[in-house]
Amino acid sequence: MDSKLIRKYALQNAVFYNGKANPGAVLGKVLAENPNLRKNIAPLRSDIENTVESVNELSPEDQKKELEGIDKKLLVKEEKKQGLPELKDAKMGKVVTRFAPAPSGPLTIFHILRAASLSYIYAKRYKGKFILRLEDTDPSKVEKQFYGMIEEDLKSVSLKPDKVIIESNDMEKFYEQAEKLIRNRDTYVCSCSAEDFRKLKIEKKECDCRKRSDEPSLFLWNEMLEGKMEEGEAVLRLKTNMSDPNPAIRDPPLFRIAKGKHPLTGNKYYVWPLYNFANTVEDHLQGITHVFRGKEHEHNTAIQERVYKALGWKPPIVINFGMVYLPGEKLHTRDIKDGIKTGKYSGWDDPSLPTLRAFLRRGFQPEAFLEAAKGCGLSKTDIRLGWENIYAFNRKSVDPKADRYMAVIDPVKIKMETNKKQTELIYHPDFPKRGKRKVDVSKNIFISGEDFKCLKGKSIRLIELGNIKLDKTSQYNGDELIQSMQKIQWVSEPNVKIKILTPEGELSGLGEPAMAKLKVGDIIQMNRIGFARVDSKTKGQVVLVFGHK
Repeated sequence: MDSKLIRKYALQNAVFYNGKANPGAVLGKVLAENPNLRKNIAPLRSDIENTVESVNELSPEDQKKELEGIDKKLLVKEEKKQGLPELKDAKMGKVVTRFAPAPSGPLTIFHILRAASLSYIYAKRYKGKFILRLEDTDPSKVEKQFYGMIEEDLKSVSLKPDKVIIESNDMEKFYEQAEKLIRNRDTYVCSCSAEDFRKLKIEKKECDCRKRSDEPSLFLWNEMLEGKMEEGEAVLRLKTNMSDPNPAIRDPPLFRIAKGKHPLTGNKYYVWPLYNFANTVEDHLQGITHVFRGKEHEHNTAIQERVYKALGWKPPIVINFGMVYLPGEKLHTRDIKDGIKTGKYSGWDDPSLPTLRAFLRRGFQPEAFLEAAKGCGLSKTDIRLGWENIYAFNRKSVDPKADRYMAVIDPVKIKMETNKKQTELIYHPDFPKRGKRKVDVSKNIFISGEDFKCLKGKSIRLIELGNIKLDKTSQYNGDELIQSMQKIQWVSEPNVKIKILTPEGELSGLGEPAMAKLKVGDIIQMNRIGFARVDSKTKGQVVLVFGHK
């Protein structure tokens, strides 16, 4: 076998994925470069597994150093081949991107499938910076617990930010720029009610407040800052064009009064910047070069361009992409909060939720999210994905790692009449060196209740054991492998109780004795059931969270 070729790609895969190479991924790279090796696939798999074990024992620094000695070009991921285009006006080492969620809840799969992952991927492609910015300038919507949770969520899928910014720390900077705009007569304090201004906007008419000079507006602005005005009494508006074809552009508000207690600043501030002003100032302060956001923000982009112009700043390049839709009801953060309070959900990582924490609890791998994001790309066309699309990305990553085990749901006891005392089960068909375990079959066995109901009276094959005619007492019918025969999993006696948490509810059953040795966090594949992650262990029971088929 070509040991140099195998080691090259084992090192590259380890460098790209936190120091741990994946034998399956290495196999794909090796065969792509030398297809003739397919003739000896079994020994090739064995050589790759041995090499991966050796490479994974090295420190990340030594892996990188050795790979660099082979070819420096191998240190750079070839993102372009995966469908992501180059960025306009992107200079190596100069690209700065940001992901800017509000700390109103933890991250969901929808954050990761585009905005967060694409911002991170492009920052790293151009050796730039990726910033996490927490948009917390609406006191009524943010909660202290979510500041840390969001950063934890990003790190949990290897999207570690180079810098973390909290917008409420920059309130004085927002006020400084607002006063600048007031003095330049680019903004004005508007005392119109929301309803009155809405009518004026529809009629394309200017309000009388717009005629104020800078001094009266500054006086009212300071009255706002000092808390002498109540919510809804006044806003600071940007002067644009009340005849603009786009109603959203007509004198949009930049600041409003909000006297609710803020989780970090308390009651220190009474006037808060709205989304478009806070975004503009923060993007400028942090030197953001490229912004990735959904196309639903196109009106906001247009407003921000006018704020940039008024402040005399150059705007970043904005890339708008379409929405990603997945099957099922879309849950809003407030719905999940209510569900947690009422006990409908066990927490933010409940397996039925679309939160990132829930997917990780189910055993999804960090690299699967990045690959899915690359697959979604930057198209402005909305994308409708099936869950199977998401599962496919994860399956590619998790399949080589997950050892195979037998488990049955709603077990039915079968007395099998056989002279066999034990059999051997392999941990992973693609990695024979992981070994086998011996299973005692001299006593009763158990199969799933569904299989017994559907297959009773038929000749079936017990996986890796043999053939029987299924009944409560079943006669062993030999080892001949008949392709048309239904193959089912089984569990010997003794065994271990298992509970599987799925998005639809709980399943109870039995697992083979070897499952008692599993550790929390281990990811396995249960034959004919699917992938699952070990969530907890108690005396006599293993609790797993179902991932997918």
